[in-house]
Amino acid sequence: MERPLIGITATPEALRYNGKRDTLSQFYSHAVEQAGGIPLILSTNLYLHSLTELRQKLSGILLSGGGDIDPKRFAGVESPRVDGVSHDRDELEFHLVKLSLETEWPLLAICRGEQVMNVALGGTLYTDIPSQFSTSLAHSTPIEKGRDFLAHEVTLEPATHLAGIVGTERLAVNSFHHQVIQTVAPALRVTAHATDGLVEGVELPDHPFFLGVQWHPECLTAHAEERALFAAFMQAAGRDGK
Repeated sequence: MERPLIGITATPEALRYNGKRDTLSQFYSHAVEQAGGIPLILSTNLYLHSLTELRQKLSGILLSGGGDIDPKRFAGVESPRVDGVSHDRDELEFHLVKLSLETEWPLLAICRGEQVMNVALGGTLYTDIPSQFSTSLAHSTPIEKGRDFLAHEVTLEPATHLAGIVGTERLAVNSFHHQVIQTVAPALRVTAHATDGLVEGVELPDHPFFLGVQWHPECLTAHAEERALFAAFMQAAGRDGK
């Protein structure tokens, strides 16, 4: 059986003098390969008319973490803390979500990716948790503590795809975000909450694999539950027929 080819979106960065480059943490590619897939990094300036052909070649899509979504896309509250907005990346990832819906393309969305998933389907975000939501939880952990630092627990909703995959009611997760889902898109089902009530996971019922989490499982593959998430994604991608 051929290993599924997984497209992973990247983060654009400005070059020192002119132009841009796309970057991606190796945690993503390692997690995909560890689970049995082959990672392929997708350029942020990929021509949108290429996506239909790309659908025929890739077995799944992973929307990675990164900068903030343009608040104008969801009528969000403007905040000086909004950072890293890329209109090219927004456009690409919104089209990938749409194509996943139309063709049942397996899709795993992480951190920013989960937020893209929600906004693309009509949901909204808190553009800055500290100034818009009162909580004692540290959702934006100092990176000095390590990418595998377990910041808080999430509670999984029973009878969801995510709960069935990880096989537990509670999960300790890392946390590196200042934005989060506010209004859940009508088509999505919440799969996980933090103890302060903020949404930490969503999925689309009746789709082979359309699942998003707010934490970074690619940095936690030492834990069986997070490996199980990537394994389930690879299984769905393998069934896609590529």
